[in-house]
Amino acid sequence: MAHFKLNEDDDRFLQVPQDATLIFAGLGGTETWIERAEDAVVRIGVKSVGVATSGGGALEVCVEIGGGVAKGQDGPSAAETQLRASQAVQVLVKGGERMAFKAYPNPSGAQVLRTVVWAADMPPASALKNGHDHEAHGHG
Repeated sequence: MAHFKLNEDDDRFLQVPQDATLIFAGLGGTETWIERAEDAVVRIGVKSVGVATSGGGALEVCVEIGGGVAKGQDGPSAAETQLRASQAVQVLVKGGERMAFKAYPNPSGAQVLRTVVWAADMPPASALKNGHDHEAHGHG
């Protein structure tokens, strides 16, 4: 089997948003929780890069919170095709409560090269109403 490596485009794809905190970097994903002192809208994302190891190979990424799952996928693709998948969700984290989640890749006929999971607090609605949303645009 060929040895596949990340390239510069993959590295750029895997960069977390400027205002986000890296939660996990590796292959398999993570099962963890987040907590905020006050109610906050948080965006949780997962990005993964892989390569199809057989014809029809695909790379799916998932974010599971409670009973819900959000998925993103690249493929199916021909063997040795680079795959990139991402998914992000916005959730309300209640102040003082832990919110558990899982974020992980789900390869099918593919090899995962790297996965990152991140979280970013979204600006409060009051800041957007006051016209302070300029920083929120153009950073994604």
